[in-house]
Order: sequence, then structure tokens, then C-alpha cells
Amino acid sequence: MTRFFEVTARDGPARIGKLLVRGGLETPYLLSPATGEDLVVNGGNKWLHSPVTGTVEQFTVQPYVGLTPKVNEDLVRLYQPADIASDTPSATLAHPDKVVSGADMYVISGVRSIEGDSRALLHSFIQIRNNSKPDTALYVPALATPENVSLLIYLSADIVDDVLTTIKAYQGLYLTQDGEYPVKDLAELPCTCDACTKMTGGQKSDPELLAAHNRAKLREEISRVKIHIRNGMLREYVEKQCRSKPWLTALLRLADAEYTYLESRTPTYRSSELLACSAESQNRVEVRRFADRLRQRFSSDGKILIIIPCSARKPYSTSQSHMAIINALGKYRRYVREIILTSPMGVVPRELELVYPAAHYDVAVTGVWDLEERHWVSGCLRDFIDNNRFERVIAHVEGPYVEVCAQADREMIFTSTGKVSSDESLRALVDQVKLVVDELAPQPRNFEQYLLDMFRKMADYEFGKGRGDLLVPQKGIVKGKFPRMTLFDGREQLCTINPAYGSLTLTLEGARRMKLTDQYFVEITDFMPRGSILAPGVVNADPQIRPGDDVFIIGKKAIGVGRAKMSGREMVEASRGMAVELKHVEPVK
Repeated sequence: MTRFFEVTARDGPARIGKLLVRGGLETPYLLSPATGEDLVVNGGNKWLHSPVTGTVEQFTVQPYVGLTPKVNEDLVRLYQPADIASDTPSATLAHPDKVVSGADMYVISGVRSIEGDSRALLHSFIQIRNNSKPDTALYVPALATPENVSLLIYLSADIVDDVLTTIKAYQGLYLTQDGEYPVKDLAELPCTCDACTKMTGGQKSDPELLAAHNRAKLREEISRVKIHIRNGMLREYVEKQCRSKPWLTALLRLADAEYTYLESRTPTYRSSELLACSAESQNRVEVRRFADRLRQRFSSDGKILIIIPCSARKPYSTSQSHMAIINALGKYRRYVREIILTSPMGVVPRELELVYPAAHYDVAVTGVWDLEERHWVSGCLRDFIDNNRFERVIAHVEGPYVEVCAQADREMIFTSTGKVSSDESLRALVDQVKLVVDELAPQPRNFEQYLLDMFRKMADYEFGKGRGDLLVPQKGIVKGKFPRMTLFDGREQLCTINPAYGSLTLTLEGARRMKLTDQYFVEITDFMPRGSILAPGVVNADPQIRPGDDVFIIGKKAIGVGRAKMSGREMVEASRGMAVELKHVEPVK
């Protein structure tokens, strides 16, 4: 049970938290041993002398033995303490191959020895995080610089220190967020802090001034990272920052390959925009999760599929190009199903165009797609066609989209003669749809049926295949203006589309109808919640819950619905923090 650390905000593995000592210290926290700070103290080594217990204002490390991550396993077992139990804040040096339970803080052992070894460093993060409680602090000693600290925090470091920045100062190295430079080689200093002002005045060789500058840059970078965490935009910043060193770029790419580690800590829905500005954006959890859910949870009952290029404006159907296609199709639109082809999302069915991140991303548009983009998007298109039983596929696309469709290697009819919204291309599209409709005679779907189908598909995407049929009645009523619409069964409200998050917001009746007692449920202890549910009050929770999900609250005294503020695993294992933000609650009758 963690007593001295609490997580208050999350952005993927990165967190903002509070060390519950000295009145509360916000993390990510910059520890400063170079200036004599004693927040983390040496508790001794039982093999050499009796261990020392620190005060309630310090985290005491026992045993104080640094072992490199690649050390012999026998030594790892020899120097690991028994389970920790203390009334004072405790810390332990954690080797990635053996993590002892019970500490309030874990210190990655010997991490300085693997600087530049991306695989070993990532392995240490993952092993320690997966084998410790989610609300324990992680200290990465003697490794942080202004250049790499954003990626360390992204991978889940809560505490770093200024040890390395001080060492580099005495080596004559001037640190910035872009890298390090011998201070003697700089004709001018690109900083106006007090230390740089004095160095510019003739004291450039003073290591104390250089150390003060390096610490200031590190502190400034940590503050910048906190802003991005709160805004849900740290990933975008890390994609930019990792470019300064090959090993940092490799670290991010290797982390993306550890999908389970990142996905279990990444919100399903958020209000911030996803900016796809680099090749790594294609590997983001949000993109891969969308594609996975599309394969596993989405199914279409249509006979005719039309493929349309994406648009800069979101939702797509509000763009000029898509409105031109919709208007041209007219009454024939009732007979077709539509998907939007886009990078990095791959394939977006029209019914899911409001879902995060399909309506919440922006991408650099050049008109040229690289090989990886084409391979990814064509693979998503091929999977979608194979997973659904369309009798005709019409590709109304232009430019690189034509090559992507051809690379999918599935039979389709191309209708565009140039720009998809040109009069000539639109006439060709409508003529082809008429021919196919006359041949196949599919069942039409009016606009009201389309809206109900959209709610069904969104519910399937959000809560699991088949849940939409449970939620949406055949004669359901949709009220409101696109995209903020509400679903009713008679006078009973079931859910509302929240376009800011790209998700469905459930009422209690909506949750009941979907029978969310085996999925997306949170079981609480014997109390009537008010406002929010804290982690200690949670007995059990669906492990597939991610921050941002709507969840069904089940208790002996109350049932309710709310938005998850942490993952299902964290709700069960954490001893502090808000688990669910309540929206509706009522007593059990």
C-alpha cells in the first residue's frame, strides 16, 4: 500500500503526481543533490552495518547498493531486501529483473551505466513499472538532461535529478534542450538567465555558473513537460525532442513496439488534438487502437462500399469535398456505405467519423505518401474489405489514394477522372452507383436509420461488438444538431454524443441496457458515492478500462455511470487518487 505518493494527472505513461512529504511536492520533480537536498537518503546496507531509518520527510533507500541492470542474477537476489514495511517513506533500488513490493519509491539501479542503450533502458522502465504498484514513484538518477528529460518522463519517470547536468558543467559542457556544446566554443550564449549573463560578462569558464545554467535549463524543460502533460500533448512534444540524438529516436521507436505497455496507460478519449507530424505518429497507440477496434468491433451490413479521400476539415462530412459527394449522390446515398481513406488513421467508416481520434487529428499534407504510409493504409483497407461482405467496392479517389487502393489488391471500380469533387468525376461516380444499385437491388437506409446505425457502431466501438444492438432500439429517436446528438427510446434518454471527446456519454438506463456488468464495470464497496469515486473504494474493475472511458458503477448501495480517470488495473491496485468522475448515481432499490 502506497502512502506517500499520489498520481493526479496522466498522459500515457507520463504522470503528474504529488510526493506526500514536506507539504506536498509536485512531480515530475527535480531532485537537487548538487545543492545538498536530502529528500532521498542513504539508509545503509545491512551487509555492512545496521540500516538507518530516515524521517517522515525523507525517502530512505535500503539497501543502498547500486547494481547495474546487466549484473549477474545471483547478485541481484543477494542484495534485494525482504518486503518493505515502515512507517516512514521508503525507497528501494530496483533492478529490472527483481522488483520488491511495498516501496513508496523505486530507484532504477545503475541506470547511468546504460545511457545510450535504448533497449536496456526501456526494459528497465517496463519491468519495474509492470511489477510495482501503479501509484508508486519512479526515480531515474544521474541521467536527466534538458535534451532527454521529456522522453524519460514520457516513459514514466516521476523524479529526476541534476547530478548529470552538474557533472557536465565541470566538463565544460553547456546544455540546452537541443543538445550540449563546449562552452569555450560558443561565440555567444543563447540564454539570458542570470548565470549566462555573468558568463557573458567574462566568467565563461566558471563551472559553478555553468552548473547553475544547466540546472535552470533542466528545470525549465520539466516545467514545459508538465504543461504538455496537462494539455494531453506530451507525445507530440516527445516526437520533436527525440530527434536530437539517434539513441533517443531509437528509444521512442522501441517503446512504440511495446504496444501493451503504452496502450494500457493511454487514454481512450481526450479533448486535445492528435498532431501527426512525424513518421512515429503512425505508430501511436491511438492510431493502432483505432485500427484494432475497427477489425474486432465493427461490421457493416451494406452491399456497396464507396471509398472517399479524407479532408482537412473534421468531421469529414462538414467539408466542401465531402458535401459535394453527398449532394451528388442524392437519393442513391441510401444504398451505399462510405469509408474515408486517410493517413495515419487508415480507414474511417462514415459511422465512426465523430469518434476520437478520427475527428480530432491533423496531419501534414504534401500530396506525397511514403512507403510506410502506403503499406499501413492499404493494409487497413484490405482488412476492412476482407472483414465485411461487400459485393461491389467503388474507389472514388485521386492522387496517392489511387496507388493505395491498388496496393490493397482487392477488386474495385475507380470512378474519379481527376479531382474527386469535379463535375466530371461526380457524374462518373453517380452513374456507376446507379448501375450497381440496379444490378444488386440493396435495401435502402433512410437518414433516421443511418443515425441509429451510427449510434450502434459507436457503441460497438466503445464498449464491444454487439453492445450497440442492446443500446439502440429499432424505433429509437435521435434529437439535436449534428454532431451533438442525443438518443432516446420514447422519453427515456439513453446516451449523448460528446463531440469534444469523440465518445458516447451514457445515462444509467443506457448502461443498464448494454448490460455492462461484465465489461467496463467498476465494482465499489458498501457506500453511496458523491461526486467522485476514489481508488480505495474500488473492489474490482474491468482491466480493459482506460482513462476517458465511460464506466458502469456497481455497488451494494448504489449504481451509477461515470468517466474513468485511471485504468481498471490502477483502480484496483492504487491506494490513492480519483478512480471515476461520477455523472449519474442512484441508490440500489
